[in-house]
Amino acid sequence: MTALHWAWSTGDVEHFRVPYLYHKLQAIRFVTDQLAHPDAVVHDGTIAAVSSLALVENALGSVDVVSSHLRGLAKIKELQGKDRRPKEMGLLQRMILMAARSVSSRPVWDILDISRTDFVHQSMIISLLRVALRPIYSLNILGNSCDSEEPLSEVLARKAPYPRASDSSVLAPLRSVDSSRSGFIACYFYLYVIMRESSVDSFILNWFVEQLLADVCRTEAPMQKGEYSPSLWFWSVMFGACATMAAKPIDDRETSQIKVIRDVYLDKISLVSQVLKIKNWEAAKSILRLFAWEDDFDGDKELKAVWEEAVWQGDGKRSK
Repeated sequence: MTALHWAWSTGDVEHFRVPYLYHKLQAIRFVTDQLAHPDAVVHDGTIAAVSSLALVENALGSVDVVSSHLRGLAKIKELQGKDRRPKEMGLLQRMILMAARSVSSRPVWDILDISRTDFVHQSMIISLLRVALRPIYSLNILGNSCDSEEPLSEVLARKAPYPRASDSSVLAPLRSVDSSRSGFIACYFYLYVIMRESSVDSFILNWFVEQLLADVCRTEAPMQKGEYSPSLWFWSVMFGACATMAAKPIDDRETSQIKVIRDVYLDKISLVSQVLKIKNWEAAKSILRLFAWEDDFDGDKELKAVWEEAVWQGDGKRSK
């Protein structure tokens, strides 16, 4: 993961290959060792390793390999106790599924307009379009796995992933940063829906939140100048705030880090609400609806609480 992010920052592909292959091999060895011990298979460390492999492979465009990791993660979840496989998913997962359903029902010309890529765009938005319209596996299938009598890993094993990848046994050239980052973020949507739990390992979550926040910060000035859609930016910061709520910190340092990032998102929500002159939650929903929203969304009250916390407890009054 670190090698990939370093390559994004520097553009140095040659020095990316060796550390990537070394750490990939180490992660595969770790997972293989864990699989030999029934108690270790379901450990969060195993899930983090499989998730990391999937994320990086999707950033590189290796869909065949990613689909294998996703099936493996589904199998691990099946081996966990029922308390780790809740029927009701967390807000983040429900928002991902709602967005995918909503986006996939939009007219084609709307999608073309949203996905237009120029110097101001957000990888998260492109990623949502990707998983909604050209998914590796249907998010609807992943989200409804608890209602199926057949184990999810067996369902996925029968379904061939969307044919996009080249030979997965070869390390393909690193794609453009935009394409690679959107693939990286898109993979999170599959991972979180498979994991189902309302709170997830902070190590994995932090990489996700970091990329979401980088998008938001990069497009903030263009948004204020009218060069980037304020409604898309509003959707993004609401989604980002939900992502911070999914953290499962293991110590005070992680708790403090997540709180700082969450407060940043709440400040962004307050800012864009002023830009769009949003005065109440109904007006906020009308803005969310411009990209992705369902009137019967079961996370309405939870999102309303996030927006009200940002707007009514902002202006320097938020607790530090």
